[in-house]
Amino acid sequence: MNNMVKNITATIIFDGSALNRDEKIGGNILSIKKLNVNGEIRSFIGKPAIRHYLFETLQHHKKWLPAPVALRGRGDQQTTQFDLTRADILSYPELDIFGYMFTIGGESSITRKAPLGITKAVSLYPYQGDMAFYANQDLVTRGRLQGMEINPNLYSKEEHTSFYKVSFSIDTQILGTDVWIISEEPQIENDKLVIKLSNEDRKELEGRLIEDNKWETSNGEVNWRQIGDKKFKLLFKVNQKEKTKRIRALLESIKSGLYAQSSGEVNTIIPLFLIAGAVKIPSPVFHSYIDIQKENGQWRVLGVGDALRNSWLEKDEDKVIAYLQDCERLQIEERFKEKAEKNWDSFLKKIGLDENAAE
Repeated sequence: MNNMVKNITATIIFDGSALNRDEKIGGNILSIKKLNVNGEIRSFIGKPAIRHYLFETLQHHKKWLPAPVALRGRGDQQTTQFDLTRADILSYPELDIFGYMFTIGGESSITRKAPLGITKAVSLYPYQGDMAFYANQDLVTRGRLQGMEINPNLYSKEEHTSFYKVSFSIDTQILGTDVWIISEEPQIENDKLVIKLSNEDRKELEGRLIEDNKWETSNGEVNWRQIGDKKFKLLFKVNQKEKTKRIRALLESIKSGLYAQSSGEVNTIIPLFLIAGAVKIPSPVFHSYIDIQKENGQWRVLGVGDALRNSWLEKDEDKVIAYLQDCERLQIEERFKEKAEKNWDSFLKKIGLDENAAE
């Protein structure tokens, strides 16, 4: 059942503005992240920021709970990590979607590759050195009216408003499954499954035993077997209903737009253009093809035809399984729309995400 949903990739273009600040320059200038693209300076939003905005959206829209964290390691080597003694992919979609690393002593750790891949969001036209001057004048005025002798705190910000391109890819074979290798066989104590991760760390799971070495929870199951001398392999498996809900929530957030704030300013990561498709491998195959160009005062998207010819795209009979979305401001040629799905729900059904399966 976990192999029914196809791998998915999506590339979007959105209109954004200074969404990812960098270090200060000269003490009072807030910079933006930049890189050189073919000899031009472009601003960009890093993958960690996009991940943050996406999860913020899922918290607001789907009420996904943030997974608990803990300090791991000793002394100066301590790092903040997700706490597997209190969380796992069955109970926290965040761990399922975004991956984690959990140190269990010495150089040992339990790691999970993120099923969701995210590229940088790079601007589609160059940064021209725009900078704006700011001050906390409102608070200073209030203070002066109260008799305080104060002066404004002056600072500057680099600013850049542009179209940005970002891509996402979902490995549906990894999503919904997780493997742990531990040294002791799980035990049942007080109607809970107890998993000993190390001498100091143990995990307790609510649920019930449904077969030998198989434990069921509300969102899935855990089964285990011995694989060597004092080694046990645990397989966590999210049930198909929950897995479908998680993938649909991801795609809906990407399609409708992400909640984003930077430097106290509300911003937009709302797709003006979107291309999504089912792929044989979870790679952002559309990303390199897509660009924009202005003709006679109208922006249009380039590379759609090339993108739809990529051989990694899955097909339904002779037609690629893909979805296209544009808008008046950022248009694609009509002839390409005939090569892809126009209806979002039909596209979801073809990639194995029928709405009824998520109810």
